[in-house]
Amino acid sequence: MWTTIVLLACFFLVVRIVQALVAKRRLQRSAQQHGCQEPEDVTGPFPYGVRRLRRMLALATSGEDFLDDIIGNDFKNAATVKFTAFDGNTAISTTEPANLQAILATQFKEFVGGDRRYHCFEPAIGHSIFNADGAFWEHSRALFRPQFSRENINDLEMTHKASDSLITAIGSTDANGWTANQEVMPLIYNFTLDTATDFLFGETVGSQQLAIAARTGRMGICSSDGDVQAKEAEAQAFARSFVVVQEYIVRRIRLQSLWWLGDGLEFRKATRTIRKFTDRFVQLAIDTAASPSKGEGKKQSLMNSLATQTQDRKELQDQILSILLAGRDTTASMLGWCLVRLALHPEVFNKLRSIVLENFDPEEPITFAKLKDCRYLQHVLNEVLRLHPTVPLNSRNAAKDTTIPVGGGPDQKSPVVVRKGQVVLFSVYLMHRRKDLWGEDVLDFKPERWQQQIPAWQYLPFLGGPRICLGQQFALTEASYLLVRLLQEFDAMEPVHWAEAQKLKKGLGVTMWPLDGAKVRFHKSTA
Repeated sequence: MWTTIVLLACFFLVVRIVQALVAKRRLQRSAQQHGCQEPEDVTGPFPYGVRRLRRMLALATSGEDFLDDIIGNDFKNAATVKFTAFDGNTAISTTEPANLQAILATQFKEFVGGDRRYHCFEPAIGHSIFNADGAFWEHSRALFRPQFSRENINDLEMTHKASDSLITAIGSTDANGWTANQEVMPLIYNFTLDTATDFLFGETVGSQQLAIAARTGRMGICSSDGDVQAKEAEAQAFARSFVVVQEYIVRRIRLQSLWWLGDGLEFRKATRTIRKFTDRFVQLAIDTAASPSKGEGKKQSLMNSLATQTQDRKELQDQILSILLAGRDTTASMLGWCLVRLALHPEVFNKLRSIVLENFDPEEPITFAKLKDCRYLQHVLNEVLRLHPTVPLNSRNAAKDTTIPVGGGPDQKSPVVVRKGQVVLFSVYLMHRRKDLWGEDVLDFKPERWQQQIPAWQYLPFLGGPRICLGQQFALTEASYLLVRLLQEFDAMEPVHWAEAQKLKKGLGVTMWPLDGAKVRFHKSTA
């Protein structure tokens, strides 16, 4: 019996070796046919990737910047490189617009999110649009697309209420018209949570008002002190759990093929908390779909719309959590960087405020059309997203043996062969900071650069191609609206604890946010 077992093991080993040799030979022929050459190898000495992994895990104590100091170091000499990770797998990494265009658009079907991406996100969002490929992704995209129509985005009633609540939360002014030093990021997270839950569930969690009530002791929002405290605790637990989930997801991504080591009781508890938070909304949507009369007079939500297409409770919850994960913190991160930049650049603040006062009458409603027509406002947002894209690093897996257009050979102009299953990393953040693409002033915050036409594939804060962000216009509209309201309300803004734009620290989770927060003070307008 043991002899049989050994023979079978040897047989399967030989089969695997033969398969690997055949695949290697097939890849070599494909490379020759397409004139491919190898990109620069930035692996470093053996043991491969261990030094990089150690640096990544020590970021909190080393003070290094993951993007600039670790990933950015790979691109000192070339825009497309390869490296061998600690698990022995060789990956390709690129900041080349032509390669991103191929991966995201012209060769879209040849590159997928892959199994590793699915497993990294699965405990939090299950099987949903954010980590799916193929037919299920197409099904999910078709479910969501109608809900992000201009008509739905133009419903800005909740955005108006949430903006006013944020301004209230900033607090009163002193005798000179200045507010107290304010860490605005928590207020922004409340703002985006309130608008996102209203859009997704048809009912906001009201986290900003609850926070104000808890802080000031004004308990008039709910019927009793206990109601306020319970809802505040629920909203705070959800927000904290969302942060924990994101931290673990990033840890799993950085562990690459060892993603399963990024687990633990804290992670699982946090995922249960965010799922419990959505349970009642899922049930309400299912009940409304079964008995439409229950929804009469209530605002139509994304959840209700999805419930008319599927009654699968887990799919509804997975899909809605994926949108919440993608939408809440990306918009908050963008707004945080906006306030940081406006505080550091008073000349931009003053110019933008002058344009806002000219174009937006405080007595008239702020509309989607007016926000889109305010060109300098859009230029400011574009420049913020160029320097601080909310998702700075991403990847795709090759679904088959294929190529990317450039990056190989000494001149970096030859195609590069990519084997089936190989990971291709790409950094929008680093591409947005290439001097050869943007000029010597690439690190300067300069909204005026957007007065000229920018080549499409060198600017990808929302990616591109078939998987371009569905919520792009929703996020830009929310951010635009809040900025207009702040500029109507305040005529000056000053940074409190940072003064140099070149030394801004980044927090990296699923999104990228100002690590030192957005601590500012505002001056109340007297006009």
